[in-house]
Amino acid sequence: MTYPPAPSLPTTPPARPADWLPDPLDDTLLRYWDGHRWTFHTAVRPSPAPAEPTPPGQSAQAAEPEAATTGLRPDIASALQRVRGTLIGSMKEVNLLADYLEPEEHVLALAGAQGDGHGVLACTNQRLLFLFVGLIRRQFLQVNWNQAKAVRYDRSTATFAVYTTKPTKRAVPAMAVRVPRLADANAVAEAAQAASAAPRLDIV
Repeated sequence: MTYPPAPSLPTTPPARPADWLPDPLDDTLLRYWDGHRWTFHTAVRPSPAPAEPTPPGQSAQAAEPEAATTGLRPDIASALQRVRGTLIGSMKEVNLLADYLEPEEHVLALAGAQGDGHGVLACTNQRLLFLFVGLIRRQFLQVNWNQAKAVRYDRSTATFAVYTTKPTKRAVPAMAVRVPRLADANAVAEAAQAASAAPRLDIV
């Protein structure tokens, strides 16, 4: 007696198509899956009926920060509005920022920045802090303004550095992140000088 051949099993699992999916680390966000891997593009997850988010591109830059201001602390929402369209990929960090702030601390300015990953640089009335939350690791850096002796921005490397000692060739900054846009570095420094005893920004 002969039997029909067994159906062949697929050797590899079917690829998941590109789509906005619930973020694996934060269920208040959606993260864009490009068909192969998770990207840095995030959007606030709608609470009522989930609307179809726009894939990363020209219209996502306009839509994401506008949606992200809902539910944020007023000071964070106000700082976010001033950098509309430049914080694409950092909304997870913006949404988590309030958890890292002291009771009397207020956010004055925000900028997209690169440390161990693409995150957010926040200037408050008390300190400068950088937050990055990745799928595998996270990074949190901070320097209080009463400890800062110098703030420098290097145009050639786009590095925003804060020193707690005199900035010599051998001095190591207490905090250094990449801020691609000089305008963002200036905005952070101006906000710090207006509200605290932070040193002025030296551009080299």
